[in-house]
Amino acid sequence: MTEVDNIDVIGAQSVLEVAEVVAAVLGARMEMGGEPGRIVVTGAPDPDLRIVIGLAINDRGLPDRWTRRITVTHDRGGDERHHWAQHLLGALTERRDWTLTAS
Repeated sequence: MTEVDNIDVIGAQSVLEVAEVVAAVLGARMEMGGEPGRIVVTGAPDPDLRIVIGLAINDRGLPDRWTRRITVTHDRGGDERHHWAQHLLGALTERRDWTLTAS
């Protein structure tokens, strides 16, 4: 089983909004349609990095309060994965007024 780091985002308007910001932070691009209901960020500076954004929890409340989840995986293991997750967490904290939690 592949190990992952997750960053949960509350306050974003959509999964697409989160994916656009993540792609901009990484200087990457987005791919839609590969995984139903998810957006994959590709073309990151590290080819072993994989980032998928989707809905984590639908609490049936207002859509802007739904949790979007950024899932980070890395082919070379935990240290690289944690590095990229922390990089994204810091960059997203600086760029948006979202509530973020990492797991």
